[in-house]
Amino acid sequence: MGNTNTVKIDITMYGIAEVLYWCHDRNKGRIEGVDTPGFEKMKACLAEKPKSGDYFTLDQFWKKNVALELTEDEVATIDRCLYDIPNFDNEPLPQIRHKFWPKSAVAH
Repeated sequence: MGNTNTVKIDITMYGIAEVLYWCHDRNKGRIEGVDTPGFEKMKACLAEKPKSGDYFTLDQFWKKNVALELTEDEVATIDRCLYDIPNFDNEPLPQIRHKFWPKSAVAH
């Protein structure tokens, strides 16, 4: 791997679930590059979800903030997934894209 710049992103567990939902579940291979270490880190975060079904515990889990370090490429890929996939399926863009996702700062 080259000298890839990383970006720190503050995101909640709910946000991570939403990103994975659009980049994996809904993507179905239409956008490449969703199997990088950054995505593996996000999956590992979600794997910590408490087994307990108690509302308070789960609520705390979903609201927990995580500082993710992603490469600029991963950020651009997620940005594409949050934008292109809903458009392919004629659906409104997910709220998460407006709420927290940084505008892609990658200059072309």
